[in-house]
Amino acid sequence: MNGRNHTQSEISESVPVQVSCDDIPFRVIVEQSLAGIYVILDERFMYANEAFASMFGYRPEEFVGTHLEDLATPDCREEVMRNYRLRLTGEQGSIRYFPKCVHRDGHVVYLDVHGSGVDYRGRRAIFGVGVDISDRVERENDLRSSREQLRQLTVSLDAVREEQRAALAREVHDVLGGMLTSIKMDVSRIIRRAVPAQSDDIVEIATELVALVQETIDAARRISDELRPSILDALGLTAAIRREARQFENRTGVDTTLVTDGIERQLSAERMTQCFRVVQEALTNVARHAEAGRVQIRLRWQVGSLLIEVADDGCGIDPASMREHSIGMLGMSERAGKIGGTLEVGRANACGTVVSLVLPIDDEKERTDD
Repeated sequence: MNGRNHTQSEISESVPVQVSCDDIPFRVIVEQSLAGIYVILDERFMYANEAFASMFGYRPEEFVGTHLEDLATPDCREEVMRNYRLRLTGEQGSIRYFPKCVHRDGHVVYLDVHGSGVDYRGRRAIFGVGVDISDRVERENDLRSSREQLRQLTVSLDAVREEQRAALAREVHDVLGGMLTSIKMDVSRIIRRAVPAQSDDIVEIATELVALVQETIDAARRISDELRPSILDALGLTAAIRREARQFENRTGVDTTLVTDGIERQLSAERMTQCFRVVQEALTNVARHAEAGRVQIRLRWQVGSLLIEVADDGCGIDPASMREHSIGMLGMSERAGKIGGTLEVGRANACGTVVSLVLPIDDEKERTDD
């Protein structure tokens, strides 16, 4: 470590005042403290108890004279020296911060330090306390890494689910729909070829069968559309949300309106899908929890961004209900994050709840992604 090769005479010349253990009140408490205690004068450590010196792999007598800057990692030195000067000049009397430091053997040590500027023997010095939080930081880093892995897994599973939905929607629409249509045509041909007066029962049964097959075709189309709205690919996000709003109103009786501002921009298929799913989930939450009489969906297309808001006039939302409905909220947040957007959920101005999705748009990138 730089700054460790000082002879005793060099230290004495550059550091006219040293602090002995006897200079510290409550000497025994200081020496036996589990927390690191230190004194800095003229940018060098004039005193450190056993706990503080050992954080860097030194004995206290070895540590005295070490320059403050030499203990910080290169990317943290500027912050360390800035905080030192702020306390020294009195601009800030006390500062707590979390520097990255260097151990004697070279590994990084994370500290939680709290120091104050004081007058000592007519000189300005820093008295402080430090705690080694390396284990805590390592656990937090591991936790963040695990969360990121879980997020990536969630994103991957969601992508697979959307692909499966799209594939199943095609199968239902093309294969099952085609087969049902063929059955309907064959039964219709039977009706046309039936001999009048001799096959009234057959005609009646066949007619009922045609109606049943048509109902099945309609159900297959509805299932296919719920799995993957064909209108999303054919006409875009605004048209898909408009139809979803109309269907939601028909199902629930909640007055639902769509307001659009600006000119619709091109979005990749993935981003359109995730935006549409966020609106779907928001409407589902309204139906389940809001007790609303009215919902307004707003799409605000701007240069460089899209704002989607789903606002209701229901009973509103509070932190407790946020926790209860956290799975749905988490799902919307994950979808927003997956496409580079941000999601906020809060109370509307008068009453009710508003879900807001802000999505940055790069037209060139959207064309490339598609």
